[in-house]
Amino acid sequence: MLDRYLIREVLKPSMLVCGLFIVLFAGYSWIVFLAQAVDALLSTSMLLKLIVLKVAIALEVLLPVSLYFGVILGLGRLYADSEMKALLAAGVSPYRVMGAIFLLSACVAILVGVFSLYLRPLAYQESYRVKAQAEAGLGISHLEPGHFYDRRDGSLVLFAEEVDQPQRELKRVFVQSEKGEKLRIISAKKAGEQFHPESGMAIPVVFDGFEYKFTRNGRMTHMSHFEKLFIYPEEAIQDYRRKAVPTLELVESETKQYIAEFQWRCTAPFSTILLGLLGIPLSRSSPRKGKYAKIFTATILFALYYFVGLMVKALVEQGTLPIFPGLWWIVIGLGILVSALALIPKFSSRQLLGA
Repeated sequence: MLDRYLIREVLKPSMLVCGLFIVLFAGYSWIVFLAQAVDALLSTSMLLKLIVLKVAIALEVLLPVSLYFGVILGLGRLYADSEMKALLAAGVSPYRVMGAIFLLSACVAILVGVFSLYLRPLAYQESYRVKAQAEAGLGISHLEPGHFYDRRDGSLVLFAEEVDQPQRELKRVFVQSEKGEKLRIISAKKAGEQFHPESGMAIPVVFDGFEYKFTRNGRMTHMSHFEKLFIYPEEAIQDYRRKAVPTLELVESETKQYIAEFQWRCTAPFSTILLGLLGIPLSRSSPRKGKYAKIFTATILFALYYFVGLMVKALVEQGTLPIFPGLWWIVIGLGILVSALALIPKFSSRQLLGA
């Protein structure tokens, strides 16, 4: 009964914090992607799908941090209402409390492991595919005639004098694209989209026009007339980055970047458990200070942990730090901190925790 009560008291604020983080993250993603949608890069359906995928990717971090603050707020309320003092006075061992939190943290860690090792790579794969499809297509349903549209951060400019929405065609089209030191200009009577089997996407195709290629200094290197021309189909192929690589492929790789990514995924569940346990000593406070007494300190500690983890990951990828123990140094360091604050009586005293 006691274990279930403690878990319930921690779960309620954890779920509230997680919901708040998801709403904030989804709102931020909406603002970021909306700018691309305005430039006809993303349709509404693509926009919503990317936001869902971004949230799914972020759950690897949002779940542990929600548990972390949930423990602090949940147990902090018990301290603020003197319930924890009553439990300890009744003979309940502090390690009993730690055991309940460990059990909850282990369950969340399993969920984080599933996200980190399996679902997160799938979400990255799909997000890259959706972005590639958005950048490859013309976005005809969102185009207006007589407007210039900058695509891919200005590397592609699109203009059409007329837009035939029922036929999904553009008429009297101008396209300018850049790649390195080369400039490509296409002028065509009409344009549309056709399925490209190699990429599995709808690729722009222009009809009855001229293609020009220039160097940066203005020298023309190519001019030709065409009846039908696909536009940059090779650039529409999915961008297959290491974050989207299946975990089993990472295991077999010997490159530093892939090893660092594999370690990042593997350390996530262990970090979740340790963050849950770290919340126990940070929740301790006197009734007059309230349950929010350690929130600022907890936020600083998590920010330091997260950004140090990113830094160590980058150093492992660059070869500055050895592959082993690699990112496991972060888990080891967090484990030492948890032991110092929660397990060793000398370090869990009132002087350090402010209880």
